[in-house]
Amino acid sequence: MFYIQSGSIMGRVLFLGVNMRSISSLLVAAAFAVSAPASAGVVFSDNFNGENGGNSFLNYAGFNNFTVAGQVDLVKSGDYGISCDGACVDLDGSSGPGTITSLSSFAFNAGDTVRLTVDLGGNQRNDSEDDFYLGFSFGSNLQLLNYGFNFANSGDIIVLPSHTTSGITTSSGINGAFPFTPYSIFFTAGSAGTLKFSVGTHSADNIGPLVDAVKLSVTGNGVPEPAAWAMMLAGFGLVGVAMRRREKLSVTFA
Repeated sequence: MFYIQSGSIMGRVLFLGVNMRSISSLLVAAAFAVSAPASAGVVFSDNFNGENGGNSFLNYAGFNNFTVAGQVDLVKSGDYGISCDGACVDLDGSSGPGTITSLSSFAFNAGDTVRLTVDLGGNQRNDSEDDFYLGFSFGSNLQLLNYGFNFANSGDIIVLPSHTTSGITTSSGINGAFPFTPYSIFFTAGSAGTLKFSVGTHSADNIGPLVDAVKLSVTGNGVPEPAAWAMMLAGFGLVGVAMRRREKLSVTFA
């Protein structure tokens, strides 16, 4: 298997005594296909500012992009002693804890790295610690590679190098005075699949952790598609024929 990072290597291949027009065109096309940088993209993002006309709503269940289990509160910045960027969600609703789960499923390919990132803050109303959890649920059993988390700028910490499951969550606690900070969980997919993601709490005192923004990103691994491999192999095959005809070959890299 070849891994060629675009821009890191400049190559020049010189074949003497052979008509190389068709060979070079195949090699160039294959090189571009193989060396294309890994694709990266945010496939989901929501900051809750468009919910309910930007107004607070206790025990809110009308989210555009989430379903709710239990109770959560939609809070406009400035209401109930809470400050956030426009609007945020109190995961401990006015009559108990809750979980928000993505309404849509999101697809990924084998080798993709998937990361859920949540801007999470303490309850802002006392200094007690509330628990929270971030999780993935999959359409079927999936092999996770390098599953881990990055909580409050801890750096990426891998906890499961390889694990097969239909769903996984990671939980921790957050002090009520802790400011909004990114928290994330991530994995590399062992095979293609689909997922939904969740954010929730077990706190049940009507004052819970706050979620200000949610983002899901999928980063491709840059492994060549089958067509690219076929093109590259065809090019190498022609090179082999040329080499058999004329053995003088010069390969230089700068």
